[in-house]
Amino acid sequence: MHRSFTLLLFSNFLLFGLHAVSQIPVRYEVNLDHIRQHEAQITVTFAALPPEPLEVIMPSSSPGRYAVHQFAKNVFAEKAFDEEGKPLTVQKTDIDRWEVSGHHGYVQFQYTLFANHGDGTYSGIDNRKLHLNMPATFVFAPVAEKRPIELHFDLSDHPDWSVASQLEPLDRETYRAPDYYYFYDSPTMVGAIDFRRWTSDSNGKTYTFEIAAMHEGTEEELDHYTEWVKKVVEGHKTVFGGLPDFDFGRYTFLVSYNPWIYGDGMEHRNSTVCSSGGSLARAADRLIGTISHEFFHAWNVERIRPKSLEPFDFTKANMSGELWFAEGFTSYYDDLNLKRIGIYDEDRYRNGLTGMLNYVINSPGRQFYGPVDMSRRAPFVDAATAIDEHNTANIFVSYYSYGAVLGLTLDLSLREHFDDITLDDVMKYLWEHYGKTEVPYQVPDLEAALAEVCGDADFARSFFSNYIYGHELPDLKPLFAQMGWDFSLQHPDTSDLYRFNMRFTEEGMEVGGSVTKANSLYEAGVQANDILLTVDGKKADSTEAWQELVMGLKIGRSYEVTYLQNGLEEKGRFTLLADPSLRLTAVEAATKAQQAKRQKWLGSR
Repeated sequence: MHRSFTLLLFSNFLLFGLHAVSQIPVRYEVNLDHIRQHEAQITVTFAALPPEPLEVIMPSSSPGRYAVHQFAKNVFAEKAFDEEGKPLTVQKTDIDRWEVSGHHGYVQFQYTLFANHGDGTYSGIDNRKLHLNMPATFVFAPVAEKRPIELHFDLSDHPDWSVASQLEPLDRETYRAPDYYYFYDSPTMVGAIDFRRWTSDSNGKTYTFEIAAMHEGTEEELDHYTEWVKKVVEGHKTVFGGLPDFDFGRYTFLVSYNPWIYGDGMEHRNSTVCSSGGSLARAADRLIGTISHEFFHAWNVERIRPKSLEPFDFTKANMSGELWFAEGFTSYYDDLNLKRIGIYDEDRYRNGLTGMLNYVINSPGRQFYGPVDMSRRAPFVDAATAIDEHNTANIFVSYYSYGAVLGLTLDLSLREHFDDITLDDVMKYLWEHYGKTEVPYQVPDLEAALAEVCGDADFARSFFSNYIYGHELPDLKPLFAQMGWDFSLQHPDTSDLYRFNMRFTEEGMEVGGSVTKANSLYEAGVQANDILLTVDGKKADSTEAWQELVMGLKIGRSYEVTYLQNGLEEKGRFTLLADPSLRLTAVEAATKAQQAKRQKWLGSR
């Protein structure tokens, strides 16, 4: 760009104001010369800038993730040039920020990105693909954050490569976003992509769905999987009574199932990334679960959105107290939809519930936090990293599983207490009042919505007081009984030590698994890797001997244990607890009324 044109732009700014300047796009050029080294050279052009130094930032967090990831660690060789190609001064001002000075309203900022971890959060660059999560790939300038974005790939050396993204295509190599917020929410795949497309009608419009797949399977396998994905789309559409009004009339499933990717699933406004090292031949029935979860997010979290995540800040950790609903209720519906549309049978669905219920009910963390505060711990656990040992097993219950159990219990409670009112009705109400309007919600809004739908403010108040603001769980046995299922202890006469993970050494019995607050031995101070010398004065040198020793103890009684911890002999007492494992089984003698109610819950819509 010539300086005379720059001056003209500033004249236009004076004449037409900020709006005119805000329409000048920020342009990103991606050079693919060194993809075999997992590197891309990226050049960003900022024009019509104000005269002060330009601040450039590399994001630290990503949509759908709530922890800090420090993407700037993979950025190097930073340079900047003016409109005549002359070098500009670049000063690093923080670990993820640079300042460019001496420009005359025009800056080309250039850097090299290393990326070799493609998934839903990070980026991967190699001789097979570009798998780009935008915050992990591209810098931005706050002064230009409202401007449209243009992204260009030079594919002249890759004639068989395609681009897949929720971005608006301008041509084969160039894509557009209305602003950086949308741009950062738009993961993009470039490579040899196998597409499948179909349409679905809603809102008086026809929407295009596409699967953009990088996989090692056959055409027939992808065709069969596409039919499953179509069923998932229609199943969730039925819950809400219609599709979202997708931007550009299109929704894209960015599917990467191959050995050169990392497993993940990540929702976005008009697309999702679903990646796995597994294959369609071996794992389609597991992979479809991620598809179901992420697509439900097109309503719940992308449009029915917590106020705590608006606007999402790409420079810091984002804390939200609503993830039990945004992620947890989505986790309830992902497998429920697969049962309703016939991909999962009842046994598989019930077995999935059993594992989830055991985890949530028997986790000691619920004595410290309810679902709101569990949600607020996301920056510590959601793909966050830590070098030091942490106490997560004792104080945390995943808001995915915790929220899914709350969704299940609310759905079953509504079906028990009210005629023809279900959680589906609550979700439809939230879609109409918060999703379509895109008015962010807070927890009290969810309680008010429940009260409005069921017509019983006391029921809603009690549920939120006990289970959302508190950390209790209802008695699930009668809730499942109405469906003809029995919910009870799996091993009622066995202690929790019977199946305890032990290793038998010359020193004694080494504790192989973690000892959480819910375990009998925690009370005595025993921890992982300690050596048990005696329990109730007895020793064991094999699994069989250990189980015989434990079977001789009585649940509810107190016993002495001696053990080595850090080389020192310790002594303590513990009360033997029952095995808390739960089972969920279908009752053979279920009544016709129970069977009918279960069919209404789990049957096809």
